[in-house]
Amino acid sequence: MDSDVNIRHSIITDTEGTILTTSHRDGVTNYLSQTETEASLKRAASAWKGRKELSAKIGNGMYAVAAFEKITRMTFPLGDENLIFVSMGSNTVRLDLHEGGQKQIVQHILNILSRDPTKE
Repeated sequence: MDSDVNIRHSIITDTEGTILTTSHRDGVTNYLSQTETEASLKRAASAWKGRKELSAKIGNGMYAVAAFEKITRMTFPLGDENLIFVSMGSNTVRLDLHEGGQKQIVQHILNILSRDPTKE
């Protein structure tokens, strides 16, 4: 959450899409109900399993992006057993030149997951 002001919330699930933990930015209201969120995460986890089946031919998935009018949701594998979903608002806010958009957030999260947040 601290890596970029545009991140609304993040959720970690298992590979079935069951929520393990969640973090919300203060003042952010969810667009979806808890039931809708859970169903959406289960569908996304299922899609991720489908991508994983192709990994022998195309390599391991690094992330997936789903863009909507109000939010953009990015999904990253977190080890072999979990996924992390990061939601950012479509009305991005830049407070200074060090804050970026979707590409910068994706790269930053990949760096964190690689255990080297200083990588460029």
